[in-house]
Amino acid sequence: MSDAAGREFWNSTWAHLPPIERYQGPVFEHHPVLKQFLAKPAGGHAIEVGCVPGNYMIYLAKEFGYQVSGIDYSDKMPYVQENLAANGISDAELFHCDLFQFIPPRQYDLVFSQGFVEHFDDYELVVRKHEALAAPGGLVVIIVPNLTHLHRLLCGCFAPETLSVHRFPLMHAQVLRKTLVDVGLEVLHCEYHKTFRPTYRLSRPMDICSRAVQKGLRLLHLDNIPNRFGSPYLISVSRKPSNPPRA
Repeated sequence: MSDAAGREFWNSTWAHLPPIERYQGPVFEHHPVLKQFLAKPAGGHAIEVGCVPGNYMIYLAKEFGYQVSGIDYSDKMPYVQENLAANGISDAELFHCDLFQFIPPRQYDLVFSQGFVEHFDDYELVVRKHEALAAPGGLVVIIVPNLTHLHRLLCGCFAPETLSVHRFPLMHAQVLRKTLVDVGLEVLHCEYHKTFRPTYRLSRPMDICSRAVQKGLRLLHLDNIPNRFGSPYLISVSRKPSNPPRA
């Protein structure tokens, strides 16, 4: 099964990656949610599905102590290797292959993906692949951008090529939650995050307006109201049940 974007789309997307920088701390806006669930493990293994450019792998290693692995089929895996090495991570396993052809060497204490599952028509199958990678008792974190409602209108106007490679079912919280349950996961968190922010390219005038709206929301302390209309992300954290005890 192939994603709606395709390898060439991702090669083009990652064609002009920024210079590698040292990790400066948890800059990701998901961090306040994730830190509630990701404890510091003792030698726990984590894998990021769709791992280019490697920044989330570095985040998981630095903030939570995971031994990290990553899988991606784009041509930018050497960049990931260099990014990890520049940040002192030399023991990561990198797999340059398609998720649906991947034979994992182990199951993982954390399976993480951001901006991945929403590119597939058979969304239950791709979520099931995440579940299969998780060890019993392990966590599955799936984060998707919200391109529904207001964002579907804006993205369709200003970045139609981005909108065209996305599929929308898992951007609805009730669909994502049900899918996680259907594949056998226990849902710990499945909520929209923040009030409003576009995650796609806008024209300069519209970008100025968007930034003004975001600043106004922050000044009014209204910038953290999760909602399906304008929130930039939907964040889910689930747990794979432990093996039942033997009789």
